[in-house]
Amino acid sequence: MLLSQTPIFTNYFIDETYLIRISNVGTQWSINFRIQNHQMLLVETEGSYTSQKMLDSIDIHVGQSYSVLVTTNQPEADYYIVASPKMVNTPDSSNLVGVGVLHYEASTTPAQGPLPAGPDPFDLDFSVNQAKSIRWNLTAGAARPNPQGTFNVSNVTLSQTFILQGSLAEINRSIRYTVNNVSYRVPNTALKLADYYKNGTGTYQLDAYSANSSNPIAIDGTFVISGAHNGWLEIVFKNNLKAIDTWHLDGFGFYVVGFGDGEWTPDMRSTYNLYDPVVRSTVQVYPGGWTVVYAYLDNPGMWNLRSQVLKHWYLGQELYIRVYDPDPNPAKERQPPSNLLYCGMVHRSFYSHTLFTISLSLSVYLCIYRER
Repeated sequence: MLLSQTPIFTNYFIDETYLIRISNVGTQWSINFRIQNHQMLLVETEGSYTSQKMLDSIDIHVGQSYSVLVTTNQPEADYYIVASPKMVNTPDSSNLVGVGVLHYEASTTPAQGPLPAGPDPFDLDFSVNQAKSIRWNLTAGAARPNPQGTFNVSNVTLSQTFILQGSLAEINRSIRYTVNNVSYRVPNTALKLADYYKNGTGTYQLDAYSANSSNPIAIDGTFVISGAHNGWLEIVFKNNLKAIDTWHLDGFGFYVVGFGDGEWTPDMRSTYNLYDPVVRSTVQVYPGGWTVVYAYLDNPGMWNLRSQVLKHWYLGQELYIRVYDPDPNPAKERQPPSNLLYCGMVHRSFYSHTLFTISLSLSVYLCIYRER
């Protein structure tokens, strides 16, 4: 169901329990989701079973998904379903407010009254406290992504720590978004292509920019950093913006171990939840705050780490993590396909490959030009 200002009706039978999956597929706003006169039992997020808890409403940030159980135990009528943006004042009539209708099958009573109110859209304490309360369900019989076979990450040994700050800057008289004061510049040669054939020469310089501190001045560059294969990576996301940001790492799920306000220091590790942190693929970072995740880098490749807020990503808030394994076993990382497209510094004529077909399949090898 796609919520909009034109209410969309969905039919439900009384005294039944329904699983509803809610995704924020927007490009800018975090949302608060709620159903008039109905509570929601949170059970899952992005493939992880969560500790079950009843909610009147739930904050869902850009790129995130949740599953809830809703029981139709109210008088047979119609009830509003609402998704409203956070960090912005919007009247109920705003196009930014999505509205649906939960319709009991035998209902003859339309949804009545004002739209159900959610928390103050500027109340970050509500959102942070709710985020901290979302934990892994240790009793669910589900697959465990931790290579050590446990949900607990308190005993892992960290191999690396990245401290990445998202911020806004002016570069060459243009507004750009940056990571550690570096705004990503898309090269003419696809990264994986350059990595495979030229070890990155002429396209990027590995670890040219720091993953732990900001560049003295804002610049643009092709930001690629080394990730230790089969190592545990701690990523500290810092948000220097005035809006809620979200980050996504391709190729991995990560354990969300901590949220905080102000400056992050190593002493903050004592506040982490290492016992039952939820694993997900996209995490929010609140304005002026920090979020910490753990990732186990067991997947070789060139992996994009980016803001999921579209304008941030488009204007440079991204980088790549190169996880290298010298083992040529194709089960770990496949060789390039025979119909590989060449571009930039890697020319077909330079290598003894013949292209019999031209494939437009999306691949990390495919050259994608984005005008910025």
